[in-house]
Amino acid sequence: MDRQAETDAVRVARQAADVLGNEAYKKAMASMKSQIVDQWREAPIRDREGQMVLLQLAKIAEKFEGILAGYIEGGKLAQRRLDLDAERNENAAQRAARKVGRAFRREND
Repeated sequence: MDRQAETDAVRVARQAADVLGNEAYKKAMASMKSQIVDQWREAPIRDREGQMVLLQLAKIAEKFEGILAGYIEGGKLAQRRLDLDAERNENAAQRAARKVGRAFRREND
C-alpha cells in the first residue's frame, strides 16, 4: 500500500469510528435490529419466504457494522505503517530525541 492509500485508510477509519460512535446511528441500528426481531417473532411459521427476508435483513445489518469495524482495524494498521515509515526516515538526532522522550515518559508514569 502506498503512502496516499494508507493516509486514505486512516481517514476512512476515523470516519467509520465516528459513525459507530454516533448516538443517532447507535439508536437507529438498535431500533432496526429490534424491529427485525419483532417482525420475525410475529411472522407466521408457514411464511418461510418472509422469515428468510428478515434473516437476510438481520445479516445485512451485522455485515454493515462489521465492514465499518474492518475499516477501523485497517486504519489502525495503516497508521502503524505510517508511523514506522516516519521512524525509519528520521535522522539520528531525531531518533535520539524520540528515544529520550519515550524513556522520560516511562519514568514519569
